[in-house]
Amino acid sequence: MPRITLKDALYSPFADEFVGKGVGESTLEIDTVLRKHVSAIGSERGHSYLSAQHHYLCSTIMDSVFSAAAMDAVRSLGDDYAVVPQSFTHAYECACWGYCMQYHVEHKREQTSFAISIMDVNSMEMTYWSANEQWGKSGFGITTLFFEVDGEDEADPSKSLHTGVAAGGNNIIAFASVAKQVVNNFQASRLSLPFFPENMSVPVRRSLKGVELLTEWHPTYGHAFGSDPWISFIRDHAQSNLAGQRIVFGSLALRGYYCFADIDIDADVNVRHF
Repeated sequence: MPRITLKDALYSPFADEFVGKGVGESTLEIDTVLRKHVSAIGSERGHSYLSAQHHYLCSTIMDSVFSAAAMDAVRSLGDDYAVVPQSFTHAYECACWGYCMQYHVEHKREQTSFAISIMDVNSMEMTYWSANEQWGKSGFGITTLFFEVDGEDEADPSKSLHTGVAAGGNNIIAFASVAKQVVNNFQASRLSLPFFPENMSVPVRRSLKGVELLTEWHPTYGHAFGSDPWISFIRDHAQSNLAGQRIVFGSLALRGYYCFADIDIDADVNVRHF
């Protein structure tokens, strides 16, 4: 069976608000962080950002119309990194990273390495994104991930991925039910979930009894959209070395889209929390 391996996981938090800064200052900060991330990929490990054959940028709160002034990967990364093809989507909200990953392994199987950046920065100071009864307080930042796909040519890498839409009217409970099925189907034992407030997190985690869950960091970060499960890995790895382990990462979008990825953590994984 082909495997998807996480080689690099980098996260930079942003301030909760940008009052008095304006889009221009936010843009400069985004550019600086993206450059810092791509330059740190593969640090002394035999690969680099330039090894990526595609860079997927995705977001929940930043779109291609209202946030266009703050987000331009070509401008952000500059000529040095322009050789890596880039694309952007916000169609699947918090689950975007999983759909990008699925697209890559299904349609670009000859490209064995790729990067994903999850970008959620409230440059436009939209109150809706600062906090919401659906997920509590929000957290903002940029996560950049670097993956390699390995396996037999005839095998299907998408068997390491599962995407869909929650059904039944209660997206959280439906997501938890799917999560348990996915972990069983993947024959995995460790799961990294989105961050939810206590009233949502407790029933979800109780329903997953028997599954080893990475830490719930909502009290520290709020709900950081698609970055949540990756932040959880980055923080937990710092406390208990997770290199060489196998983890299922999952995200849920407000509209019910979800994604799960069964990921091998590289034995020499590069992890940074800036």
